[in-house]
Amino acid sequence: MVLHRLRSGLIYSQAFADYLESKHNIERYGHPADVLHLDYVRCNQGDLAGQEWWQLTWISGMQAPTGHRHQIGDIEVYIHRQAMRGLKNRMLHFDGLNVVVKS
Repeated sequence: MVLHRLRSGLIYSQAFADYLESKHNIERYGHPADVLHLDYVRCNQGDLAGQEWWQLTWISGMQAPTGHRHQIGDIEVYIHRQAMRGLKNRMLHFDGLNVVVKS
């Protein structure tokens, strides 16, 4: 497995980068001025402690500050600083069916 690391600490597999590029290539024509937005939430306390969710959506390029845009493979992705903090030292991987976040 080939791994990559962003300066922010996010680790991702080449399989995830390939998945992201595929999704981008399929959907980009419907989102001409938009940027992919990766969001991640992990609960630390309460009834949902230990559970985590991620989602990949499109956001207007005007709403995605360039300081929070990251290059994953060939694709520019906006990741809010709070989501990036939660993903620090975690790995994003595509296993062929699903995207998984590994500790």
